[in-house]
Amino acid sequence: MNRARRRMLVEDEESHDYYWPSFTDMMAMIVLVILFIAIIAFIQSIYQAYDQAEIKQELQQTASIKKQISDLIEKRLEENVGKDNVTRGPNNTISIEGDILFDTGSADISPEGKEVLANLSDGIVTILDDPELSQYLYIILIEGHTDSVPYDNWTLSTERAVSVVKQLLEANPRLTDKKYAQYLAATGYSEYKPIVEGNSIEANEKNRRISFQIILDDQKWQDSLNTILSRP
Repeated sequence: MNRARRRMLVEDEESHDYYWPSFTDMMAMIVLVILFIAIIAFIQSIYQAYDQAEIKQELQQTASIKKQISDLIEKRLEENVGKDNVTRGPNNTISIEGDILFDTGSADISPEGKEVLANLSDGIVTILDDPELSQYLYIILIEGHTDSVPYDNWTLSTERAVSVVKQLLEANPRLTDKKYAQYLAATGYSEYKPIVEGNSIEANEKNRRISFQIILDDQKWQDSLNTILSRP
């Protein structure tokens, strides 16, 4: 009877010796799997944080480029006409009062206006020659605006914008080259985008203006963002 009990105890111990190492191995495997998953998640979080930082940097860069170009145009205009006659509007649009460039009701550039635009034309060449500034540039849009005094304001505003472009080309012949000319465009808004409401003399003076709007090439910087987002 004792021998039988001893045999049962030995068999029981042997079964326990076989069972516990298997359980320990299983627990170790589970811990390793959890640790591996945690490491993968940690690595993914690092990549995501890096991508988000790159996206933020890319967006900041495009906004900075637009502001830098506007700053240079503003500075060039202020050098000739003073800060009081140059204003910055929404989207970093730079405007100069129309009376400086044109006589009333005329689309012909005044002698003073030619001097102003000669200085600006050199500044535009500098901008377009700088790859850091021109890399995302699509158009420098010259906009003509009139006051609300009854007149053929659509024609006047458009012809004034075109006259500015032509004067820029004449002042610096390098701008006639396709490399530069492709970045210049003209449009007229008549009286319909005033910066000051009303028909007072002061309001009309502010609303008669030529504006320079910097338009970036959305496709270029969106392609850069898509490249970042498409990384595995």
